[in-house]
Amino acid sequence: MIKHCQVPKPEAVVQGMHDAHGLNFFETDPNMEFLLRYYVSEDEYEKVHPLLRDLGETAGNEVDKLAHDADRNPPELVSYNKKGEQVNHVKYHSSYLRLEEIGYGQFGLPAMSHRPGVMNWQTPFSRVLKYSFWYLFAQGEFSLCCPMSMTDSAATILEKFASDEIKEKYLPRLTSTDMDELWTAGQFMTEKQGGSDVGANTVTAKQVGNHWEITGDKWFCSNVSADIALVLARPEGAQQGSKGLAMFLVPKRLENGEHNDFRINRLKDKLGTKDMASGEVTFEGAVGYVVGSIENGFKQMMSMVNSSRLSNAVRSAALMRRSYLESIVASRGRLAFGQQLSQLPLMREGLFEMLLDTEAAASMIFFTANVFDKSDNGDEDAKKSLRILTPLLKGYICKRARYVTAEAMEIRGGNGYIEDWVNPRLVRDAHLGSIWEGTTNIVSLDVLRAIRKEDAGSTLFHHFEQRLSGLENAYTERAAKLIQKRTSVISGHMDKISQEQTRTHNVAARRFMEQMYHLIAASLLLEEAEHDINVNGNYRKLFLCLHYYHRYIKAADDLTLFDQSVSEWLDTVIDWEEIPTDIVDGLLQALEYTETRG
Repeated sequence: MIKHCQVPKPEAVVQGMHDAHGLNFFETDPNMEFLLRYYVSEDEYEKVHPLLRDLGETAGNEVDKLAHDADRNPPELVSYNKKGEQVNHVKYHSSYLRLEEIGYGQFGLPAMSHRPGVMNWQTPFSRVLKYSFWYLFAQGEFSLCCPMSMTDSAATILEKFASDEIKEKYLPRLTSTDMDELWTAGQFMTEKQGGSDVGANTVTAKQVGNHWEITGDKWFCSNVSADIALVLARPEGAQQGSKGLAMFLVPKRLENGEHNDFRINRLKDKLGTKDMASGEVTFEGAVGYVVGSIENGFKQMMSMVNSSRLSNAVRSAALMRRSYLESIVASRGRLAFGQQLSQLPLMREGLFEMLLDTEAAASMIFFTANVFDKSDNGDEDAKKSLRILTPLLKGYICKRARYVTAEAMEIRGGNGYIEDWVNPRLVRDAHLGSIWEGTTNIVSLDVLRAIRKEDAGSTLFHHFEQRLSGLENAYTERAAKLIQKRTSVISGHMDKISQEQTRTHNVAARRFMEQMYHLIAASLLLEEAEHDINVNGNYRKLFLCLHYYHRYIKAADDLTLFDQSVSEWLDTVIDWEEIPTDIVDGLLQALEYTETRG
């Protein structure tokens, strides 16, 4: 049985300025417990539970405090030492260095899927479990997740494509949890004239003996102080465009200990992720070693796009969860107009909208992580499904996180705009998610590409239709018919996209991506609802599914019924208490009536 949400209850009315600092981010999230129990075995859940509980406690206390301090004390570039020698040293605040110890060392977040032994776990962690840890950590600290993710991704790229010599030298360092042995990684792709059009890049590579010399400017290099960087460069004589790019491993220091021939020109003064150093780099004949096939550098880099985009969506979903938690704590702990703030009608509407968005995003990331596990185990349909799921999640969740974090700021009121509180940092950091790993426009076009070239959409929807047709509860079966009817409409659109490659489809790409996301999210909530009913006898998830369908897919004619149900049952939903069947039956009837009217 899922435990109730351990946040301030309505009866504990205290006038004050409450926040979520000091809470255990795992123990206050019954939805996370529900999803883990849904996707992993009971034995595995019992083993991982104390580890997640420990991280939840650390994230809500020490990590949260360190993140605040690091955000207020951004890194500094020290270009030269006292002797005038170029050193390219990035000086970090002590709070950021401690965050690294927690993320890389104590919990081994970048290493956990690469080797056994992290936190004494006997095998590498599955994707579902791995992203559970990242989801918790990012609620306390978002910025460090970028360097950790790039280190994680670099290890995977080397595992897949690098020579044995490179693997032996660099993989143990990249996957170490010993801070004295650890090396971190960056991925330097972006140039001034390129941006998303990586094929326009001009950084060049010249072979000299057993290595290459890299020359040119990179415009946006996150984790610019990394010990190694994976760099896209064009070998002399290679064709133009992305097909002419090769991938090179560029170490910060050479075998003799000297700094490699590149310089950090300056650090970026960013809107968010202020404690993580991003910079501009000029390569001046820097030593690099080719990774994998010299003809497929861009493809090799893009092979990591599924992992990178899912990781990005996980972090943005974590920002949504933290924003929702802050809003519950703040609104339940403050009086306004003679009553608790969370009891005011429009406030209840705002809280419920955030709850819907947050739980739907969690459903999407845990489901996709599970699909990723299946893909890793050779499931071809899972590989196709993953191909379209990752841009869907990246496109929608990262954009929606901007809205949710901003709503949470407004719910806190004036304090939400003050840097002493967490909300400004959440808002600033949320804006980066839509830019990393491709802007929303880029990934929405990638959704169309996955439909046209890999038939990924049809594969994904076929599996959903099979699962929905197998639901057995009388109420979930009725809801499944509503979703299946909308699925047929989206499937028709996918057929047209596959057959007619027109600019008109590109114009509507973002709207189509959002429609797909909402339909899949509603389907997942419905599957979870059947599980919730069978295991816990609770219709809470079905209540959410019907509201999600009403809000984002097709609204019922009777708006009053849905609004009234939010007003009456919000606290029950927040606290994971039981929703009776007559409530969901009424909502179902309203939606069914609307469908019959067309």
